[in-house]
Amino acid sequence: MQNSKPTFLTHIRLSVMMFLQFAIWGAWAVLIAGHMQNLGFSGKQLSYVFGTTAIGAIISPIIAGWIADRLMSAQLFAGISHILSGICLLIAWKQTTFPMLWLMIFLHAILYMPTIALTNSVAFHNMGKSDEFGNIRVFGTLGWIVVNWGLGFYLRYWERQETTLPHVGDCLLFGAIISFIMGVYCFTLPNTPPSKEAKNPYAFLEAFSLTKNRNFAILLIISFVVAIELPFYYNLTFLFLTETQHGVGLADSTATFAMSLGQVAEVALMVLLLPCLRYLGMRWTIFLGILAWPVRYTIFAIGEPVWLVIGSQGLHGICYSFFFVGGMIAIERLSPSDIRASSQALLLFFTNGLGMFVGHIISGRLHDYFAYPDIVLTDGSITSGGHAWTKIFLLPIFLTIIAAILFFILFNERKYQEDADSIVNETDTSN
Repeated sequence: MQNSKPTFLTHIRLSVMMFLQFAIWGAWAVLIAGHMQNLGFSGKQLSYVFGTTAIGAIISPIIAGWIADRLMSAQLFAGISHILSGICLLIAWKQTTFPMLWLMIFLHAILYMPTIALTNSVAFHNMGKSDEFGNIRVFGTLGWIVVNWGLGFYLRYWERQETTLPHVGDCLLFGAIISFIMGVYCFTLPNTPPSKEAKNPYAFLEAFSLTKNRNFAILLIISFVVAIELPFYYNLTFLFLTETQHGVGLADSTATFAMSLGQVAEVALMVLLLPCLRYLGMRWTIFLGILAWPVRYTIFAIGEPVWLVIGSQGLHGICYSFFFVGGMIAIERLSPSDIRASSQALLLFFTNGLGMFVGHIISGRLHDYFAYPDIVLTDGSITSGGHAWTKIFLLPIFLTIIAAILFFILFNERKYQEDADSIVNETDTSN
């Protein structure tokens, strides 16, 4: 049951929750590729570390959604998970070998990934109308921006010191600190108890049964396909922007600021999400969100001019706001009230889980396959020969174009509106 008239203070509390939730992920997700490159890890090893978040999204939300829908308050479970995951990031900060770094990031992911679905559930339960979710979720984007700008200034400070000691790995320390803060804050959030109307104890299986609804199934399948391209952005863009041989050649701090432009644009587009849903409808909104990806990857594949490559980061705002947040709202509207946490977990399972897992494997191998031979310098030292970035980015271009076409053809806007209205009426009647 949702609160019908949430207070302004409730909106503020939920907004702070989103800010901290995504500041944790944003702290290390952008920079850890550079950290692993400094440690001498291969593209395959890089994909294994990034792949931990996909494994976490596959395993944990199944349990987390069930607990939040059936056993424990969502905010309490999220608080415990964040504190434990922060400890894992703190330990990972000091690791220099692949096995231990992978293990700590893996444990962090198992604990962190379900909290995305949990905080979504807390927000939907307490904010009132589901189509206002974008106004709260936008603060998660602001959290990502603020932490990356902070890290950008931090790295620029060390660059000016002309020290040979890299500090990119300190992103893990930043993430750990924010995770501890978020863990404590979760215990102060509005109570989001398990549903009193639960009939089926296996909430995740009941949520999966919603795939009988054609639009629900299409959303999950297309989300899976689109998510395959995400690792090409999250894992490789920082390396593409900082590579001097065949990439853009930006400094670490400048690349961090450049990547944050996507989140800046996301803030603006999140504000436009609600009117787009109302006047364009769910089909057109999500379709435009998917199309922004191949445009951005095409610019990456061309690789110049530099200002256009940097500016194309702004397309991330359309990509994420219209597609992913729009999808979260659609899943919420198509789900009965007693399994909504599990439905959000199911979406996470298909996107950050299965989709990104496949994407991590493919992107890591393409990164190694299209690497040029190392270069021997005149002083006898060896440096990387760079990568054929144009060839690497062709696959996500193809995937997202196909996904956009299939979604537009298969998603039925009229049936979606009818089903969503029917579920709202059933919820109102039961309340």
